[in-house]
Amino acid sequence: MTTSADDRHAVRRATTVAPPDPPGAPFPGVLAHHPGPSRLHGHAPAFHQATVVRGEPASHYFRASGISALAEENGGLCTFWMGQRLALYQITNVPLAGDDALAPSTDANRELFGDFMGSMPHDHPDRPGKRAAVERSLGSAKFVERLEPAVRRHTADHLCRVAGQEMPLDDFTLSLTAYVDSMIPGVLDLTRRPLPEYLRSAEYGHVVRGFFDLASDVISNDNPRAMREFDVIVPFVRDLLTANFESLAEAPDSNLIRRYFALWGRPFTRGGVAALDPAQIKELGTIIVATYDTTALSLMWALGYVESTPRVKSAIVAEARNGGGDRRCPRGGSSPSVIDLAVLEAVRLGGSNPSALWRRTTAPFTLHHRGARVTVPPGTMLWLDRRQANRDPAVFPEPCRFAPANIQAIVRSDRETVSSLLSRGRYEINSFSMINAERNPRKCPGRLFSVRMQALVLSELYGHYTVSTEGADLRLKRHASMPRPARPGTITIHRDTGTPREPSR
Repeated sequence: MTTSADDRHAVRRATTVAPPDPPGAPFPGVLAHHPGPSRLHGHAPAFHQATVVRGEPASHYFRASGISALAEENGGLCTFWMGQRLALYQITNVPLAGDDALAPSTDANRELFGDFMGSMPHDHPDRPGKRAAVERSLGSAKFVERLEPAVRRHTADHLCRVAGQEMPLDDFTLSLTAYVDSMIPGVLDLTRRPLPEYLRSAEYGHVVRGFFDLASDVISNDNPRAMREFDVIVPFVRDLLTANFESLAEAPDSNLIRRYFALWGRPFTRGGVAALDPAQIKELGTIIVATYDTTALSLMWALGYVESTPRVKSAIVAEARNGGGDRRCPRGGSSPSVIDLAVLEAVRLGGSNPSALWRRTTAPFTLHHRGARVTVPPGTMLWLDRRQANRDPAVFPEPCRFAPANIQAIVRSDRETVSSLLSRGRYEINSFSMINAERNPRKCPGRLFSVRMQALVLSELYGHYTVSTEGADLRLKRHASMPRPARPGTITIHRDTGTPREPSR
């Protein structure tokens, strides 16, 4: 396993006095400003060349250009120009503005995601209901706990089928997650034609596998050309709904797809499916893909890090074979086990969102910084370098190493739970938000389900199988807007004869 050079050095928070502000600095004496390589265009041409042409992650550009270092020396913030647009850059997980002052990153968001809640402005009347449709299930500790036996059962079935095969690690985690999410009752209920069949499809596989890579290329790399590959999401969703109509019609009330039909005031009938407009189809496609895709990516990082860290792997194997970390808090929910901590640590280091994200300000807001304050104007690009912010040495004792102790460092009491660590009011790890807005109203509503599912998968895997991986390179992949390993390598699992399989629960 290899890691990048920047991952081997902790982010600094120097307290040196900044040099005089360069020409064009918008907030002289308050915020440091990086002028960029072009006097007329700032960083725009160089950023495009680095991220779109050479395929570097946005976070790498900020480090190579000197923007990151300037922010490190100036309290975690600095400004720069992206063409004619002012940009405010941040490498700390501290909220700077309220969601009411922010808009989606690009005007293409509705074209990408339809009427998905994340594409809507903060005050859209439909947004709370759409968020609740997901959060009442995938964000509920009680609901997720009820799913755990089914998650374990379907995970065990899938692992049994692939045991003994050498598989690419990314295919292993994607097919496993997509299968389990298809089969567990009350989430997607795609049991007639499960998602793995679409992943293997020549017609739909490219977009079904790369939906968020394409979207992130538009948003994170400011690359509108990536839009043209999105059209196939519409026939994919229509096919999926038609092929699984019977299982969806029989699904529990918590089913995410049925809940959206209810929100739209449409009956779930074949005619209702045929009558969906493209915006509704894209919205459903976003919900469906988000349920499995980001979890699969996080799980790939978790397995990559665990397999590269023998001490952590030994602790996980011991816990998995001693009950899987199923410790219950008196008031419900799971207290963080070693496996939970490892999953959260992999989310921190690897994540499942682009390395840097931005949103545009729509209204002026007051920014307080080092005892001073400035008014940030509307139209500003508010950039969060998530890869740097998640490696803040002021928060994590070993910021660039995979160590569950980093998550233990943010545990506030012996009453802490996985759910509380992921609550909206926690900002230490930004892996479930676009940026850290005040009160985090857009924090992913399915984050608890994602983390607990990964923990259950690792428990089943390491509790009953010997695991070996080869050829992984955990540096970030080029030409991939989502944070993927440069080489995921392969995985092979073998049934451990000393751990007989339990009957299905």
